[in-house]
Amino acid sequence: MSIHFTYSEPDPKELKQGDILKKTPELLALIKEVHPHYSREDYLYFQVLTQTCDLVRRNGECKSRYITLAAVRAMDLVVQRAIEKFTDKTVFQGKMVCSTRHKRSLTDLFYKLLNNNDTHHFFLQASPEYGLDLDCCTQLHLSISIRAYEHFEVCLNAKILELRENFTAKLGWLVGNLYSRVGTEDYVPGAIPDPKTFEKHVDERMDNHVAWIAETDYSAFIRATKKVNTFDEAGQLLAREREKSRESRLNQIVGAITKAIVIDEAAQQTLRNLLGQHPLLQKVLDK
Repeated sequence: MSIHFTYSEPDPKELKQGDILKKTPELLALIKEVHPHYSREDYLYFQVLTQTCDLVRRNGECKSRYITLAAVRAMDLVVQRAIEKFTDKTVFQGKMVCSTRHKRSLTDLFYKLLNNNDTHHFFLQASPEYGLDLDCCTQLHLSISIRAYEHFEVCLNAKILELRENFTAKLGWLVGNLYSRVGTEDYVPGAIPDPKTFEKHVDERMDNHVAWIAETDYSAFIRATKKVNTFDEAGQLLAREREKSRESRLNQIVGAITKAIVIDEAAQQTLRNLLGQHPLLQKVLDK
């Protein structure tokens, strides 16, 4: 499998801006000592933010006195935080649940993340063969500094991936909050040939993180998750409740008519069947 277009083959002898570091025992011990909050489990990796030119070693030391590292977390967490802006967090069978009403907003976020146009995050495509086990996002606002002259080797030994040069420039632009846009390859046409295919790609990625529930069913679905254990069971419960609600509305309509027009039971059943199948009443009965 070829390396993702964001990355270059990692050079084990050089530390560069954008390098992704795994939490080796040595790096974790260092962080626990100097920045214990950043040793938490959901900080899965770290990414180097210090400029490459300041990390070049001459006579054994680099120009920068400090190496700045940003926390890298699972993309799931970024998606979760986005959904929490719309509604209360609900996780069912390991997936976040969200109404289709908010799909457009989340789609916009995914477009920004995948093309690294979000000012708070830097997207990192999973590359398990290099040790980056899942899709992640660097939290650019969560950074720490460690002394370069003491801990350079610890960082270098933890390196698993590095960015291509233009993506390094993009990361530097995001970190420095510059006013000019650094041009990097977007997914279209960098990795995907056309917008339609990219739209499908985004939908598939979102579906990996989110279970979409129709707005009309969302409240009932959230109630159902308290009573069942699987999506299939929730769907069956919703279908039963929907049918029960439909029958109740149909009974009300038939009851209102038969108050004004007296007909026998057989005629009532015929009327009920006709109304239940009438296309103009479907929205009323199924709402």
